[in-house]
Amino acid sequence: MLTTLFVVSFLLVGMFITASISNDMKVSIKRTMAQDAKVINAYRKNTDFNALMKVYEREHEYKILVQKNNKTLFVSDGLKPRDFEKTLSKYTTGKSSDNDFRYDNEKRIGIYKVTYGDSVIYLIHESNMLSILNTTSWKYIALILVTIMPILYFIVRYINKSYIQPIKEVTYASKLLASGNYKVRVPESNVTETKDLFISTNILARTLQDFMNEQKLQRNRLETILQNIPSATLLVNNYGEVLIANETYLKQFNRSNPIARDHYDNVVESTDVKRMIKEAIATEKPVSEALEMKVNVHKKFFDISVVPVLSKKRKRIEGIVIVLHDITQLKTLEQMRKDFVANVSHELKTPITSIKGFAETLLDGAKEEPETLEMFLNIILKESNRIQVLVSELLELSKIEQANHFKMTKVNLPQKVFNSVEVVYPLAEKKNIKFNLQLEKDLYVLAEPSKLKQVMINLLSNAVNYSPENAQITVKTFLLDGECIVEIIDEGIGIAPEETERIFERFYRVDKARSRDSGGTGLGLAIVKHIIEVFNGEIEVESELGKGSTFRIKLKQFLY
Repeated sequence: MLTTLFVVSFLLVGMFITASISNDMKVSIKRTMAQDAKVINAYRKNTDFNALMKVYEREHEYKILVQKNNKTLFVSDGLKPRDFEKTLSKYTTGKSSDNDFRYDNEKRIGIYKVTYGDSVIYLIHESNMLSILNTTSWKYIALILVTIMPILYFIVRYINKSYIQPIKEVTYASKLLASGNYKVRVPESNVTETKDLFISTNILARTLQDFMNEQKLQRNRLETILQNIPSATLLVNNYGEVLIANETYLKQFNRSNPIARDHYDNVVESTDVKRMIKEAIATEKPVSEALEMKVNVHKKFFDISVVPVLSKKRKRIEGIVIVLHDITQLKTLEQMRKDFVANVSHELKTPITSIKGFAETLLDGAKEEPETLEMFLNIILKESNRIQVLVSELLELSKIEQANHFKMTKVNLPQKVFNSVEVVYPLAEKKNIKFNLQLEKDLYVLAEPSKLKQVMINLLSNAVNYSPENAQITVKTFLLDGECIVEIIDEGIGIAPEETERIFERFYRVDKARSRDSGGTGLGLAIVKHIIEVFNGEIEVESELGKGSTFRIKLKQFLY
């Protein structure tokens, strides 16, 4: 580009020079012809005018026409007077003026006309000097151009290599930096004028890259922390857009797709949480509350904190952090603790009150009657045994929950079920209850034998206690999808649908009167559930009121 510009400029200068030379030469020719015209005018008074004109014509290479009062005094051989005027007025319309000059570049002749009173002198001078000068000028211009071009090429190449190309590289690198590509580098130059620019650009790129890497590291740390926080967490910017929603939030609130740049109004469903966010924005202070929220179909309790993120000078809000800590389990445990204390107190109060009452009656004189004394002592013994069983089962349940004393071994499940039926059979025989055993052989599970037997005896005893006389209890063991299944099906009173979810709670009884009469504490099924959970199994119940119940235990098959 620079070379082309230089060549074009050089040609324009050459054209200007040749045009100037041409103009100067034309002025010089006109001046010479004007002087010669004065000489010819002076010769006009001489008697040998024609002879002098011929000599003058030959010596100065002129074609001459001299007229006076439109009469020709002298005209060069081979020409007519009208040829002079025709040549002079070639580039004009009408007749030429009294004093006129033309130079015909095609014919390379100069025509001059001058008027002295009543006389007119025409001079035609053929000269190629102007053409020669123009040709010579262009030759020198071409020679200079050819001579300068190699020098110019190396100069332009040097400028391009040392200045223009480096500046282009820095410009390109700057664009890449502006677009976020901080890995770009420019090769450092040895040219003093651009070396500092290259070094500064590379330092800037490295600094930006280090800063961006640090930012990415900080962001990754923040995201890792947020994603692994067990509490549901949202990070909202100052425009109300959700920047980060951790995995806990997505799982707890059933969000299948990641949340990206969506407004918190569309993300947060709870009106109470939205109110807390607006309050935190308005007051620029943290807001904390414990709320009950409905998640899907379940009611859950959350300890919610909404914390505004302020700028360094605390002049404006840059974002909001919302943390929803699920305290449902804590609330449940707290309620269970209260229920447990109340139930234990109630269960102990009844027998203790009974023992105290009968003891006081005996002290008041009933001991003197042998029959009354024996009856009261039997009642006191029964209530004492009831307290003893209750305390023993509470201690047993506590040990099972710790689950650190079980010795797990390979157990033949059908055999263990059969042994348990043998234990319960005398109790069933009193009510004429029959057992229908459908036991698939050689099913092994990993369990603690005595605890597994305890589970079976508990479930079989319940089936016997809650079944009418002459009923049938069906006991099955079979393999299904890699799990060993035990089913105990009775024809008892059944369980209402609203009570099936609570029968595994401590001290819960379906039929409270019958349970107490049979000596039950309400802890049997709670113990069963905890033992099965220690065995990594499951227990479930299906029941229809008035028709009976089916208790189903699922344990993983043990193959080795």
